[in-house]
Amino acid sequence: MNAMLQRTLDRLGVSDPSAPFLPLSFRLFATFGLLILHAALPIDTRPSGPGELAYLLVLLLMFAESAWESGRSQLASGHLFSTPPKAWIWWNLALDLAMVTLIIAFHGVVQERFATLYIFPVLASAFYLSTVEIVWVGVASSLTHVFLVLGFAFNLFPPFGLSGEMGEPDQGRLSYLLGIASLQVFAATLVVVLIRRNLDRLRTDLKDSEAAVDKLSALHQRVVESMSSGLITLDLKGLITSANPAAEAILGLPITTGAPIQDLLPIGDPIPWRRGREHRFEVVLPGPGKERRILGGHLASLRDSSGIESGQLLLFQDLTDLKALEERTRISERLAAIGQLTAGLAHELRNPLASISGCVQLLGREGSPEEVRTRVLGILERETHRVGAIVSDFLDFAKVASPNGAVLFLPKILEEVRSSWEMDPRTVGLTLAMEPVPPVWIQADPTGLHRALMNLLSNARKAVKHVPAPSVRLACLVSEASIRLTVSDNGCGMTPEQLDRLFVPFAGSFEEGSGLGMSLVYKFIEAMGWQIEVESSPGQGTLVQIFLPVQRNEEAMAPQADQS
Repeated sequence: MNAMLQRTLDRLGVSDPSAPFLPLSFRLFATFGLLILHAALPIDTRPSGPGELAYLLVLLLMFAESAWESGRSQLASGHLFSTPPKAWIWWNLALDLAMVTLIIAFHGVVQERFATLYIFPVLASAFYLSTVEIVWVGVASSLTHVFLVLGFAFNLFPPFGLSGEMGEPDQGRLSYLLGIASLQVFAATLVVVLIRRNLDRLRTDLKDSEAAVDKLSALHQRVVESMSSGLITLDLKGLITSANPAAEAILGLPITTGAPIQDLLPIGDPIPWRRGREHRFEVVLPGPGKERRILGGHLASLRDSSGIESGQLLLFQDLTDLKALEERTRISERLAAIGQLTAGLAHELRNPLASISGCVQLLGREGSPEEVRTRVLGILERETHRVGAIVSDFLDFAKVASPNGAVLFLPKILEEVRSSWEMDPRTVGLTLAMEPVPPVWIQADPTGLHRALMNLLSNARKAVKHVPAPSVRLACLVSEASIRLTVSDNGCGMTPEQLDRLFVPFAGSFEEGSGLGMSLVYKFIEAMGWQIEVESSPGQGTLVQIFLPVQRNEEAMAPQADQS
């Protein structure tokens, strides 16, 4: 930031120790040039007159003084024209003013073009004095010129060079000469004062900007150093350009600038083919002994002010403890689920086993009537079937579902579902309402789909058991990319609490069934990669929607040809 500020000040002409000190350099080169020019011109063409030797001697002394100051500056600061203290600035401006006065006096005060030289001390003071001091330099330059011209005009000074006796002064000519010279000096002073004020204001603004940037830079540095996550920046070649202390602490080794990131983190090579996109990663690093550490994070692009990618930003964390906690939590959840499932299974088996135990005790008594024995045997058969159904459903639930299936003609599947509904003696008097099914093909397991739909219809049948005008409906709606199967009823509905536990094993509220029907439905839908949504409210019935994709025509042609 300091370098940037200094470059800006250099462009504005604001002095620094290494910048040329204008009053000194102007005087050195001006006196040297005038002496060389005077010596090089032929005698008949060079300016001459009274006091020529004094003129050349004074120029030589000024040149010697300038050379001495330059040499002292070189020894003191290493720069030939370094800016001196304030007192020496005034001394040099006074010598410049005296040099200009000497040149104008020798070459003729009536020469208008030489009066312009008085603006040089004013211009040189712009970079070293305040605005008030610059005005005083301008006033001094103008008054010196007026005093010089009037002195020679009224013979107050003896003849010097080309400024000899002017005789009776021409008032008009004299007023014009002094007015033009004063106007030039004061115009230059005004311009210099405005430039100086702008320089002061700009210097203040630059200092404020520098302070703001330094503050933001310090804040950025504190934020980066205070981060608990590792932060590494890379160039476009994947080489490290910077790293925060947390990165070294997490990796447990020093990070060298310029080293390839692959030497520290084996995250693959995402830069060439993932440029412009965020790349997430998770790696396992060997630790001390048999321990291992799991690091995870993401790699994002760094862009410059114009939006062009200039590097990569790598942010990562040590996930070892978090992964261990997740694993313990997963095990605890799995054990809890097994416990709930076991408790539900035990609850479902307790009732039929109690009935079977009572029946066995009755059969063990001697002298039991034949009628009682026949009834007990019926109960034993019914409860045995019930236990078998519970065990069978539980085995189906515990079995790993296979997502593989066949290409099926949906109208045929739904027609088989309706046939199973109509053949069930429990549905006598309850009609299944179905609309015409569009001729579409799907990829599914036929047995699993048939059982899932029958489980949904069975729940609908149980829900409308005590409804005066029961209604159960199976529908199919087809869009361009998906199929929506719906099973709806106008039965008892479910409370929000029941809806939340709908797919939990043995959480059913119906007396009939094993309590695993909806769990089996959800497991099948999930295995097929489909979606299921349930809407229900007490007394308003239930709507179950299954969303599945449409099979592409080219994949359905072969099965369709086989069936035809």
